Amino acid sequence: MKTAMTFVAVAVLIGLFAHSTSLAQEAFRGDWTGEFENKRCRLSLKTSRGGSILDSWASFEAESIKGLTVPDSSDITPIHFEVAREAGTIVFDGMTKNGHGIGDYLFTPNRDYLSAMKSMGYDNLSNEQLLRLALRDVTRAFVTEMRAAGYNTATVDQLIRMRNHNITASFVREIKAAGYDGLSVDQLVRMRNHKIDVAFIRSFSAVGYASLTVDQLIRLRNHEVTPESIGELKALGYDNLSPDTLIRLRNHDVTPGFIKQLSGSGHRDLSPEDLIYIRNHGLDAYTNRRIKRAR
Repeated sequence: MKTAMTFVAVAVLIGLFAHSTSLAQEAFRGDWTGEFENKRCRLSLKTSRGGSILDSWASFEAESIKGLTVPDSSDITPIHFEVAREAGTIVFDGMTKNGHGIGDYLFTPNRDYLSAMKSMGYDNLSNEQLLRLALRDVTRAFVTEMRAAGYNTATVDQLIRMRNHNITASFVREIKAAGYDGLSVDQLVRMRNHKIDVAFIRSFSAVGYASLTVDQLIRLRNHEVTPESIGELKALGYDNLSPDTLIRLRNHDVTPGFIKQLSGSGHRDLSPEDLIYIRNHGLDAYTNRRIKRAR
């Protein structure tokens, strides 16, 4: 009797486990809306979970989607197309009118993909996560490459962010070779978004600005401080200026040409603060201030 009860208990546990692991493997449905314009489509997919509505979106080249032909018509027209990814296949059905679409979708997860992700530590993936992994085309090869590049503990959300922002293993390796190792996913994304690549880093290193922080690189990019302008400032005697000072000079339009103009009128060896003051208030105001300070 005791043996039989133990067998039943084990069977129940196995059944529960099988049920829990199959939940995210079952196909599920949701609603979609979309906009179709200039051979691109932007899709918003909604699914319900626990009484709440979850929204995922993606943008595609229309030509890359199987079966997608967007009618250029003001009439209501049926539409059917598929997005096939390693994580699973999404089948869309609905109607379009004037470049806008609405309908429902069926997402069928790929069991091989689930097994591969589980072997890499991504177990119990939710329906929403699987859908987002499919929409962003997070492949098994991508996950493997990012793990080998040092991001073996990246979360599903981080993998999706890196894929969405075109963070590749080669980009990580190049950044590491330039001296930027152990960066967070957020730092990688910010660098990519602000077009901070190895060439940009090396161009500043060549004019004496090696070992800049990620924040400094981004600020220099955002404020349009260039290695060329730094070289011109160096030639005028303004060497070893801090990144913050370079940015302040740029923001106040203190250019090498402006400095040369002042030098030509006899105003040489001015400090960066003096240059900014003259640009903001004029040369007369600067002269009057010096007179007052000399009294």
